[in-house]
Amino acid sequence: MRSFRTAAVAGLTAVALSVGSASVATAAEDDRASLSSGFAALSSGGAEAVGKDWDADQPVTGEDIFGDEHKRDDENTPAWAKNMYDLTLLGGIASLLGVIVFPAYNYLVYTGVIKG
Repeated sequence: MRSFRTAAVAGLTAVALSVGSASVATAAEDDRASLSSGFAALSSGGAEAVGKDWDADQPVTGEDIFGDEHKRDDENTPAWAKNMYDLTLLGGIASLLGVIVFPAYNYLVYTGVIKG
């Protein structure tokens, strides 16, 4: 009986995923809508305006951002480099959580050490 329930849940999940993606794929398209209508930063002047806001024309080396004497907090460091540094930190934290913390928690709940 347990294997039948497992198979039924797997089948229903597959059907739900296929139907859900089909409804997205068959949605009506609006020819007047552009990429910038969904992003406020792009609607103000396109990617060029975002590039100007983030100082995209200023080069930065890895030593400037990640080196021993990093210049990340310097006012001359472009905004795009600061944003990419922040995204790198967030990605590292998410990876640490996903590879070590969450599996360890799952194991502890599975073994009964933690009552989940």
